[in-house]
Amino acid sequence: MSQTEQASSETDEALAMFNRASAATSHVPVAPGSAPDGGEGVDGSADEATGTASSFNARRRENAALRKLDAKNTRREQENQLRKKVATWSLWFVLGQLIVTNATIVAYIVTMLVLKQDVPTQVLITWLSSTIVEIIGILWVIARSLFPFHDRHRDTEGEKHRS
Repeated sequence: MSQTEQASSETDEALAMFNRASAATSHVPVAPGSAPDGGEGVDGSADEATGTASSFNARRRENAALRKLDAKNTRREQENQLRKKVATWSLWFVLGQLIVTNATIVAYIVTMLVLKQDVPTQVLITWLSSTIVEIIGILWVIARSLFPFHDRHRDTEGEKHRS
């Protein structure tokens, strides 16, 4: 399920919870109590600002659901910020590593040429292969993390967020 679909389903879930709470409290009989407006007090206290215990509890449930959705949204925002940081730092790390590796290989080749020796082809093949694999691998991991695939071959069970 994509993040958009998940956010939509959570919004639908929150609305459904609100509607259930409203429906559940609309037919609850209110016994006269000691509340200032003649309604039922919460736990027998007359100092409640709410008219009835059922409306108070419905508001509490609604507020709890909204706080939960707020927490999920905050977590998603933090995850997105973390993804950006990881992507940026990874790209800088790869760039630095490639510069160091390429400088080392160039120094090796220059040294071999100054010493009038042949540069082994295995060294060049290994260097080129590892550089290409490293670049593709790091960029693939970053891209997969930032933009997950949503196709029929996707392992949805393996990608579920566990929190």
